[in-house]
Amino acid sequence: MNKKVEISASVLNIDFSKLKESMNQVEKSGIDSFHLDIMDGNFVNNISFGPDISKTIISLASVPVHSHLMVKEPEKYVERFFDAGSKSVTVHAEVLNEKNRDLFDRPFMGVSLNPDIPLEILDPYFEKAERILVMSVMAGFGGQKFITESLKRIESLRKKRDAKGYSFLIEVDGGINGETAPLCVKAGADVIIVGSWITLSEDLSRRVEMLKRIPVRL
Repeated sequence: MNKKVEISASVLNIDFSKLKESMNQVEKSGIDSFHLDIMDGNFVNNISFGPDISKTIISLASVPVHSHLMVKEPEKYVERFFDAGSKSVTVHAEVLNEKNRDLFDRPFMGVSLNPDIPLEILDPYFEKAERILVMSVMAGFGGQKFITESLKRIESLRKKRDAKGYSFLIEVDGGINGETAPLCVKAGADVIIVGSWITLSEDLSRRVEMLKRIPVRL
């Protein structure tokens, strides 16, 4: 059986004035999931939306929805986003400590980190994390240029997973398009999170199909 890369679409650039119609259009393109970018104005400067609006978004989706919490105190919000219907919840390693590390005692947790943070900060989470999200731009704003050093980070995580027998998925988010996506998959990414390159495209089905045809490293 041929393995395919998972395509997750960020909702940040979706037209919220006609949310259901916009989400349906993106789903019909063939994506595998939606990605919610949750920003609190503290860990990052931008603010997006909270658990209540997320619950509405998730209720309109017929594919899984994953939440990425770019927040300063994730322990206050993780269960609220699971209660809202998130399939998984990812938090940033930069804000994890001895007091909230037990968040990873529950299933379906992911961990992320910004491009300027050493990968070693992830060491405590390799065994328990369901997914590891490599930020290929600085968290907090869309439309940034892909940071090429992220490819080495993805490859390093893949090698560590293969060597140790870990089971986490490797995700990548930031500056993903038709040029950068194949490079990420070649490096070892299992899930590519795509924003405006899909959601603002006039031919998003063709773009999603292009991504799904990327050869996956087995």
